Amino acid sequence: MKDTTSPPREVLVVGAGMAAHRFVEHLLRAPGAAVRVTVIGDEGQGPYDRSALLGLFSGVDAAELQLDRSVFRDDRVRLIRDDRVLRIDSSARTVRTRSRRAYSYDVLVLATGSFAARVVVSGARLPGCFVLRTIEDAESVQQFVDFRSRALGRPLRGFVIGGGVHGLETAVALNDAGVGTTIVQYADRLLPAWLDGDGAGVLQTALEERGIAVRARTRTTRLDADDSGAVTALEFQDGTFQRADVVIFTVGVRPRDELARNAGLDVHPHGGVTIDDRCVTSDPHILAIGEVACFDGRCIDAAASARATAEVAVARLLGGDARFLGHDDHVEHTIAGIDLASFGESQSRTADVVEVVTQRARGAGIYRKLVLTDDAQTLLGGVLVGDTSAHTSLRRLVGVASRGELAAELFRTAHDGDDAAPVCVHIGMSPQELVAELRREELPTFSAIGARFGREPGCERCTLGVARALTRLAGERTPRRRRSPQDESARAGDRARPDGISVPVSSATGGEVTPVHLMDIARIAQDLGLRLQIVDSSIAFHGVSREQQPLLRDRLAAAGFLFSPRFVDNGFRVAEETSRSVDESESAEARSSGGADQARGAVMAGVWVDRARSGSRLRGSPLRAENPA
Repeated sequence: MKDTTSPPREVLVVGAGMAAHRFVEHLLRAPGAAVRVTVIGDEGQGPYDRSALLGLFSGVDAAELQLDRSVFRDDRVRLIRDDRVLRIDSSARTVRTRSRRAYSYDVLVLATGSFAARVVVSGARLPGCFVLRTIEDAESVQQFVDFRSRALGRPLRGFVIGGGVHGLETAVALNDAGVGTTIVQYADRLLPAWLDGDGAGVLQTALEERGIAVRARTRTTRLDADDSGAVTALEFQDGTFQRADVVIFTVGVRPRDELARNAGLDVHPHGGVTIDDRCVTSDPHILAIGEVACFDGRCIDAAASARATAEVAVARLLGGDARFLGHDDHVEHTIAGIDLASFGESQSRTADVVEVVTQRARGAGIYRKLVLTDDAQTLLGGVLVGDTSAHTSLRRLVGVASRGELAAELFRTAHDGDDAAPVCVHIGMSPQELVAELRREELPTFSAIGARFGREPGCERCTLGVARALTRLAGERTPRRRRSPQDESARAGDRARPDGISVPVSSATGGEVTPVHLMDIARIAQDLGLRLQIVDSSIAFHGVSREQQPLLRDRLAAAGFLFSPRFVDNGFRVAEETSRSVDESESAEARSSGGADQARGAVMAGVWVDRARSGSRLRGSPLRAENPA
């Protein structure tokens, strides 16, 4: 290959999909890049957004799917449509196409993508059986549905074979187009790679409420034709059958790696052109990006990862040192009106991890679960269905020992129960009693607690209660800064004051306090018999006794805030710090302004957005989001 400090002159891209478009777009951003780029695509259209194909069922024009064409107006770029590369001659660095043209290259970029698979059964290619991968595929389905419904004079019966994301979205689109739809899934649940049984159950209920039937644990063995030759029924492995007028296969995709195989490039046994973290194949003059590429034994299977490979390949050509960091193992979608997210290790696979259901509300269609280490201090993954509001913040915590957002998630429903009631029938202690016992006996893990108190692993209340207790204990073990003599004086003065202490808290919600948070704060004050007051730019609690602090901590965590008492009042200071308190500069600011508070005689606690993180305002409130001191 040429010197990587100067880009090659002739760059040939095979494939004209989303990855190829991203590659060309980023390559041309380099000022003065002395390249000529040829892009060869085998479809009549230029690059378009395949993820939006289903919009064609609802009347979206195909032209609206087209990606930005301005990149192909550059004089350095040539786009060749409706031609296919049939052979690569790596020794001569040329390719030959279906139109019998030859193109030379300095660097070849394979962006051939993937093709949609079908179930290998008799009748899978009957008229009325489709895959959905291209604009032409979607248009063919539309035309067949229109023709067949007129011919039969009734609404059609449709089947979608495959219960992945693409299958579910296809089923919703087909059903919305007036075709009564059934999903046939070989696995025991929908989205088995991302959702557990409970999460999949919530999603299935939402689909069924829209009129979409689901057959899980079902394998299609045969498709039968009617007298016209079109599909009319499906037969299943259990001996049953159902009438069908249109069938769409969504059983996955396979990388289009035949060019690479024939050229002698290294190809993974299960498909995909093998690349390194610079997107280079076994031939240093050939790169591979997008769904045709296989990294670390796994094909690129997400749009974000495909775009990342394109950007890394550009960096490789221009002499940069960018590396592909690996696959993005999270999914976030809205299907049938239900938001769902899955991230990290969403299902426990070893005995040393614990699944904690933090919320289950069947009527509202909500299910939230975290996967934690045995000590409940490290988040490994999670499943969020119906309410994905914390997805972004929780994803950032995967593999990190942290208690901020994690505590908020664990305590999000704490206000729903009686704090004096037993954790569950298996652990006959209240949350406070459980924490005291764990502290006294030094039990730091789920397994140790189970051995001592008989925690039932299958009991959601047991598991959630123990997770909360372990999180509280971990907060107590957080190293605290050395207190100054002034701090000790503040503690002594605080103990003498009958009105209780002031409790400031900082947001653990990602930088904003919403009206819902304000309502939660008011509810907490009402339940605990505390007084609230707006003082200047802050909200103040009044009359918090020491006995109420543990409960207040839990309730604030459930509302999305962190408990961090440290304010001055009438000449004394509560200096207890937590792991998420604001930085030293803000602490100094609070101390320097303490005299003003004393002059006002305020007994207050602030609820504010930590300026070290966001500097935002309280959304929906005229209060300024700043340090209340």
